[in-house]
Amino acid sequence: MLRTFALRHNNYLRVAPLPHFVLGLCLGMIVTLGWLAAEFYRDGHHFGFLTSVAIGLSWITGVFFSVADIVSRYREYLRIKAMLADKGYSDKIFKAVASSRCQRDAAIWAAKQSGYGSLAKKVYHRLGYRWYHVMPDVLVKNPFRIFTPSFLWTAFRPGKKIKSEQ
Repeated sequence: MLRTFALRHNNYLRVAPLPHFVLGLCLGMIVTLGWLAAEFYRDGHHFGFLTSVAIGLSWITGVFFSVADIVSRYREYLRIKAMLADKGYSDKIFKAVASSRCQRDAAIWAAKQSGYGSLAKKVYHRLGYRWYHVMPDVLVKNPFRIFTPSFLWTAFRPGKKIKSEQ
């Protein structure tokens, strides 16, 4: 039972390493700013206290999006792993999730778990993706797309169509 628990949590961490890093960064900033706010409050600096609290609260947004991304990538990992188990290897599976580093990480881990890890890495290498391609393709073309509902829908609802396309 403990081994199953450990393996599941290992998969959970390996599926989305970048969002886990961002989550740790956000939590670290919240703790640091909380400590700073407590120091300002103790010293009687009301403006510093309010500023630290406001900035700390803004980092909660980063925590929310990181956790949402982690859950989405884990769901995507499970979906890709099931597709590989049902249909076997296909380049189409990996090309469909090639537009984002987080999606590629989830797909590669699912492929490793299914025995197709080297083939998945070769697909992404052929498509021109390297380790330093972190930003999603859509945001590289237009950074303001992050504020559109279609980007948020596709980012956090893996495998689902946008409602207007259904």
